[in-house]
Amino acid sequence: MIRCFGVRHFSPACAAFVRDFLDETKPNIVLIEGPSDLSGLIPKLCDAQVQFPAAILSYTEQQPVQTVLYPFAEFSPELQAMRWAQQAGIPAAFIDLPASALLAMRTQPESGEESGSDAEIPQRESVYAALERVTGLPHETFWEYHLEQVTDYADFLAAMREYGGSLRAFSEIDEETALREAFMRCQIADATEKYENIAVITGAFHTAALDGIPASDADRKRIAKLKTVPANSTLMPYSYYRLSSRAGYGAGSTAPGYFEILWDCRRKNRLDRAPAEYLARLAAYLRKTGGAAFTANVIESLRLAETVAGLRGGNAPALTDLHDAAVTCMGEGSFAGIATACADVEIGTRIGSLPDGWVNTSVQKDFLDQLHDLKLERYRTGAAQELELDLRENLRVKSEKSAFLDLHRSSLLHRLRAAGVGFGTQLEREQDNATWAERWSLRWTPETEIALVEASLLGDTVEEAAAAALNARLKAASDLPETAALLPEAFLCGLPDCVRTAASAVQAMAADCAQAADAGITLGSLSVSVRYGSIRRIDPAPLLPLMEQLYLKFSLGLHGAAQCDSDAADRLIAACAAAAETVTAHAQLLDRRHLVWALRTVADDDSANPLLSGFAAALLLEWGELPQTDFSALMQRRLSYGASPADAALWFEGLSHRSRRALIARLSLWEQLCAFLSGLEDGEFRTALVVLRRTFSTFTAGEKADIAENIGEVLGLGATDAAAVMLGGTSAEAAAFDGLDDFDFDDI
Repeated sequence: MIRCFGVRHFSPACAAFVRDFLDETKPNIVLIEGPSDLSGLIPKLCDAQVQFPAAILSYTEQQPVQTVLYPFAEFSPELQAMRWAQQAGIPAAFIDLPASALLAMRTQPESGEESGSDAEIPQRESVYAALERVTGLPHETFWEYHLEQVTDYADFLAAMREYGGSLRAFSEIDEETALREAFMRCQIADATEKYENIAVITGAFHTAALDGIPASDADRKRIAKLKTVPANSTLMPYSYYRLSSRAGYGAGSTAPGYFEILWDCRRKNRLDRAPAEYLARLAAYLRKTGGAAFTANVIESLRLAETVAGLRGGNAPALTDLHDAAVTCMGEGSFAGIATACADVEIGTRIGSLPDGWVNTSVQKDFLDQLHDLKLERYRTGAAQELELDLRENLRVKSEKSAFLDLHRSSLLHRLRAAGVGFGTQLEREQDNATWAERWSLRWTPETEIALVEASLLGDTVEEAAAAALNARLKAASDLPETAALLPEAFLCGLPDCVRTAASAVQAMAADCAQAADAGITLGSLSVSVRYGSIRRIDPAPLLPLMEQLYLKFSLGLHGAAQCDSDAADRLIAACAAAAETVTAHAQLLDRRHLVWALRTVADDDSANPLLSGFAAALLLEWGELPQTDFSALMQRRLSYGASPADAALWFEGLSHRSRRALIARLSLWEQLCAFLSGLEDGEFRTALVVLRRTFSTFTAGEKADIAENIGEVLGLGATDAAAVMLGGTSAEAAAFDGLDDFDFDDI
C-alpha cells in the first residue's frame, strides 16, 4: 500500500502532523522529496550532534562551479520524517531528481531562438497571487488561519489536500516539474518491488501527481534521457536569514524565527501561547536596545491582535495581525520604530553547526582549522563583528606564533578575499598611513561556505586557492596598471611566490610600456608593495630595480605625454601624484631631481594641457623647487590677457590641487587672478567662471574665508565685506550669473 502525505516546506504544522501520519500508517519505508543520489546523507542529517538549520550542498567537480542547496530546519516536515524512520528502525530515502541531474540542467546552454523584448513575453499571474485574489487574504495569513493553526489531525489532512489541489489548479506544469514527478513515480514503483507499506512525503503541489498514479512507460522513457554531471556533496551549516525568503531562497520561510516559536509551542501542546510569546520577545528586544515596551504594551497588543484576527476571519492572530497590533501599541503607529525588533524575532540570527570532521572539502577543513588556530572562532556568526589588527610584532609574548598572531590573521583574511570567500570586509581607518594597522568586519553566511566549496577547485588549502586565484588574474591582466595592482594584493596575502610571479609579469609588461601614465600609476603600486614588505615579512628587494626603471621611464616620458585631452590629463595627474609620493617615500633609492626636471618642463610648456601644467607647478611649489620670481613669471603668463580664459581657469584648477594653504598665503596670486578676471569680456568671464566655480567648490569654508580676506585686501574691501560677497550669496554674486541659463556650455 502506498500512502502520500503532502506538506509545505518549513511548516511547523506539517512537521508535527507528518509524525502523526507515520504513526498511523506504520510504513516499511519512508520516501521523501529530495535528491535521490544523496540519500546516503540522511543518517548524518539525523545525527543528534547536528544543530539546525543545516543544508545539503551539491556542487559540480569542474569549473565553473554550479551548486544546488537543500536546506532543513527543526520544523522541516522532511527532517521529522527522516527522524521518525530512524527511530522506527526503517529505511528512509530521497526520491526526487538526482542533484547531479539538476546540476547538469544548470550547466547546459539554453537552446532555442532568442526571445524578444520583455514586452513580448506574456506575464502569467503567480499561483500565490491567484490564491490571494480568490481568498481575499495575503497568502501567508491565509495559510496561518486555515492550516498552520489547525490542531486536529483529520481536519489538517482534509485542508492540506484541498490546499495542494488549489495550488495545482492555479499553476502551469513546466517541463522540469513534469520530469521530477515522472522520476518520483518511477522511484515509488521501484520501491514497491521490495516494500509493501510505503509512505511518501512530498510537497502538497506534487501529491496529486503521485497519489494513486503508477509509473508509465512514458515516464521510464523520459527519465532514461536524464543527463548528469560529476558532482560532490557536503553538509553545511545554514542560517535563518538565508532560509528566509527575504534573502532570495524561493522555498524558504518568510519568518523562520517566528515559525520556530510556533514549532516550540506546538510541541508543548500550547499553540495558543505562540502570539503572546512572539509579542513578549518583541518587547524584550525593544527594552534591550533602549526602547520603551512594557508588560501593558504586550497585553494591549495581544488583545488588539485577537480582535483584528476575528475581524479578518481567523480564530487566532496570524503574523500580520501581530504586526499591526505591535505597530499600534509598541511602535506608536510607525513600523519603523519596531522594524529591527521584528527582524530579530521573525528571522533571527540562528546559525546551525555540524560535528567536527564532517566537512567534505580540504579547503573547508583548512578554514575551520585556521579559525581555531588564530582564535577567530567567535567571529563565525551571522552577526557582523569588528576586528582591529596590529600587524607589528608583539614583544610581550614568548612564542613567535603569538607574536605575529594579528599578522597571520590578516594574511588569512586577505587570502580568503583573494579566493572569493566573503568572510571579512576590510574597513577604512582614520590612520590611513598606518600600514601596521587594519580594521575588519567579519561575518559568516551560508554563502561563505558555498564559496569555500568553490575554492576547493583551486587548491587544497586557503593559501593554495588564493595563490591560484591571483595567478589566474595575473594571466588575464591586459595592461600594466592592472598587472601591477595585483602586487600589493600578493603582499597582503603573504604569498612570496605570487609576489615573484607578479613582479616578473610587471617587468615584462613594463618593457613594452610606452605610456607615461601607466608607468607612474604602476610606480605607486610598487611603492605600496615595498612599504608593505617589511611589515608582511616578505623581502621587497627584487622590486627595487623595477621601481628605478619605471621611475626613469615616467620622468622621461611625462613631457611628451603632456599634450593631451582632459581624460588623459586626469590619468597623468594621478600618475604624477603617485610618482611624487613614491619619490618622497623612497628618497634614498630615487633621485628627486629627475621628477623635478620633468615637472618643470611641463609647467613651462604653454602647449601642455593647462590642468596638468597647473598641477605640475603646484607640486614644484610644494617641494620648494619653484622660486617666487619664476612662479610670478609663470603666473603672469598663464593669467595674462592673451591667455584663453578657459585654459587660464583650468591652469588655476590644477594649481589648487595641492598645498592650498601655501597658495592662499601668496597675495600676488590673488592679485593676478583678480586682474585677469577684471579684464575679461562678459562672454569670456562666464567661460572662466564655470571652471572657477568647480574649483572653489572643493575648498573648505575656512579656506574660502581666507581667500575672501585676500581678495578684500586686493580690492580695498574689508575682510568682513569680502567674506559676505564670497560666502553670503549677495545680489552682486547673483548679478554675475545673470544669463547663465541661456549660456551655451558645449564649447567649454
